[in-house]
Order: sequence, then C-alpha cells, then structure tokens
Amino acid sequence: MAGEAAALALNSGEIHLWLTFCAEAQDSALIERYRALMTPAERARCDRFHFARDRHRYLVTRALVRTVLSRYAPVTPADWRFEATPHGRPVIVNEDDGARTLSFNLTHTSDLIALAVTRGRAIGVDTENIDRGAMLDVADRYFAPSECQGLRALPAGDQPLRFFELWTLKESYIKARGMGLSIALDRFSFDLREAGKVSLSIEPELRDAPQRWALCQLWPTPRHPLALCVERLPDQPFDLIARKLVPLQAESRLELPTARSN
Repeated sequence: MAGEAAALALNSGEIHLWLTFCAEAQDSALIERYRALMTPAERARCDRFHFARDRHRYLVTRALVRTVLSRYAPVTPADWRFEATPHGRPVIVNEDDGARTLSFNLTHTSDLIALAVTRGRAIGVDTENIDRGAMLDVADRYFAPSECQGLRALPAGDQPLRFFELWTLKESYIKARGMGLSIALDRFSFDLREAGKVSLSIEPELRDAPQRWALCQLWPTPRHPLALCVERLPDQPFDLIARKLVPLQAESRLELPTARSN
C-alpha cells in the first residue's frame, strides 16, 4: 500500500481501531512523506522535542491521524485542520460535512499509537506499556476508594496488571467525556472483580449516567492493555474493526478478542 489507500465506509454502528508501532515506520523516504503532510506549526512542534524518539513518535502520530481520516472523507491528508477545545481535545474544523461527523480519539505509549474513529458518538481510547512499571502510589492518591481497596486486596504480583487495567479504563472515560483531568479520578470507579466484565459507577456531581457508556478492554500485545469508552446510541450497538497500519506503506486486519466489557 505505497500509494493512496482505498476509501472506507464508516457509520455510527462501527468503531475502527488503528494501531501503529513506531519501530515499523523507519524508512527515510517514508519519514519525509510524513513530514510533508504536517502543517508548519506541527513541524515546528516536532522539531522542539529534545529526544529523537519523541520527534519520531510525533511525526508518525500526525501521519497516522491525517492518512486515516482521509479514508472516511474527501479531504487530502495534508488538508485536515484541527482546533483544540478548552480542555485540549482536538476537533475537526474542515467544512466538509463528512469530515465534521467524524469522531476520533488518539493515544500512545513509547512504542504504540492507537487511533479510534467513529461517527456521531463520543469515543475515548487509552493504552499503556506495562513494561514501564505500575505506579501504585498514583492509585492510592487519585483512584476511588473502592478501586484502591480492590487493587490492594489482590496478591502483590497481580496488582501491577490491575493498575494498568484501571488506569486505561479511567483515561478512556475522561477522554470520551472530552474534559480531561478536570474530572477528578476518584469521582468515578470501575469494578473488575468479575472475570471478563467491567462495570462503571459515577458520582452524581459528574452529571453522567454509567449506562451511557459501552466499555471494552483489549490486549493488542501481551504488553499493551487498551481500553475503549464509547457512547451508546439508542438501538445502535457497534462492531469493532481493528487494523494494524504503517501509514502510507502497509495495512492488515487484526482479530482482537475482548478481554473485558460491559
């Protein structure tokens, strides 16, 4: 897939999840193509990163967003325009109607970038690399009491994995709400005690209903938990379609069994 990729249909009954591993996008000619897609402001921001790995990840991330979104609307990758909400969430501001109905969210670790795309419903995605080590003190300080109790009740060897399950779910929820860390992490909680299941509780002051959100947790690799939080629509379930991508170079479908869901 060295040239222009085929357009894709996308409706509110589908969630498309795109995964890119930074190490697989190294070809120098490919990198130059990525750089050509960015705006001057994006190129300037890229150049400000001190470490080469951070510059590379930013470059690949922008290429992923721009090339993937162009699969769903008649906008060339270089012509996408975004503005940030007051809470820092990027939104599409292109005038094309097909572009404006798209909803997307992005997450990355040191080596994996994930992009979730749908239409007409809010969405949040988060992933982590468990190799960086769980920050259990963060849970003690910021998680809901029930989450901390459940976490600490586990055998010590199981606690790091549970931390990352909770962390990615919590991040996916606040990203779906589009409010970032203005939502206190201890005002909503997840219960993971039942195998394969996840349930959400929300304090009244957040003015939200748990049944509004569909949750699922996946493992793209044994090192990467990934959580999706998707707004439910009346009588409109969704199908999840996952793909692995090296932007402008290679693409393949993925089968990602759901590890947890509600």
